[in-house]
Amino acid sequence: MTWEDMIPSCFGATDGTFASHPSDEAQAKDAIAMAQKAGATRDDFEKEMLWHVYKNAKHRESFLELVDKQVKKLEQMW
Repeated sequence: MTWEDMIPSCFGATDGTFASHPSDEAQAKDAIAMAQKAGATRDDFEKEMLWHVYKNAKHRESFLELVDKQVKKLEQMW
């Protein structure tokens, strides 16, 4: 499994929020560590993360709202 494959498991199943629950945060930490070990940049991780959010957003407005929160959380964890 690659770090890209782990991205969906970093989000809450019901709220779709990145690393906001203990199990999601643990998955995110593991995915980030794998990405860093593989030589990925934070921007690489962000791109994959945002692609996941985009694919799962029900409306354009919800995507735009979620993006800001997700990126801030990634910046804290990277």
